[in-house]
Amino acid sequence: MFETSVGVIHRIDERTRFVVHADRSQPSVADDTVARLVSENRLAAVELDTDRFGDVFDELKEKRFGQTQTAYKDWAVDRLQERHTTTVQYTGDNNVTYTKTCEPNLSDISVQSIEPVYLPQARQTTELQQYTHPYEYFAAGPSRVTTEDGIHRCVHCETSGSNETYTYCANCGSISCNDHTKTERLEGEPVCTGCAVTERFALKTKYFYDDDNLESFRREYEAMALHEKAMENKPLAVGGVVTAVLLFVGALMTAGVI
Repeated sequence: MFETSVGVIHRIDERTRFVVHADRSQPSVADDTVARLVSENRLAAVELDTDRFGDVFDELKEKRFGQTQTAYKDWAVDRLQERHTTTVQYTGDNNVTYTKTCEPNLSDISVQSIEPVYLPQARQTTELQQYTHPYEYFAAGPSRVTTEDGIHRCVHCETSGSNETYTYCANCGSISCNDHTKTERLEGEPVCTGCAVTERFALKTKYFYDDDNLESFRREYEAMALHEKAMENKPLAVGGVVTAVLLFVGALMTAGVI
């Protein structure tokens, strides 16, 4: 509590629980999603059976706590002191406005308990032809918090997140967003812009798995009738028809027919 001759200007009365990444180098406060994962599953914690994990994962690393509980306690007190330090303004009896930095004393802060737990962090990779897609998460029973998601991420740009739409390219193994996914002209299947072979037909770019598919379509295109070739660029073909109709109507109006 901070007070002056005018009375109490600032008061703190709070009980806080927070989760800390107890790394060997430097502890850090966990973000909200990880903190919630730990807090909500704390009572369901179980003993770690490293032998069982060794049967499931290719590699297992067990990180030990880098400091003593006393050291973590002191660190936590310092962080709480920083968090609750604030600057307030108040008006004195002489109607003058003052500014005061209110910083709790270390004796004002007490840590009731420290509960050390291991939070498993799993990393898996999916290898698809030319690409490797990583996926990493913290796990607590059936609950998890994703820290890296290479599945919901386009390999060609910065697009990421589960709210977007992604397509797998069977030609190269990439995962791509809508902007980098096209339809293969010969096969009618998705192909990404990163591996596709392209060529323009009827003034429109077409996408192919490889040079062989491109050559096959060239032969098909050469054998097409004129109207079939025009339909390879439907907007252009429709626009040409509309223009022709308008010109025809205009000619009839000029001639006085309509």
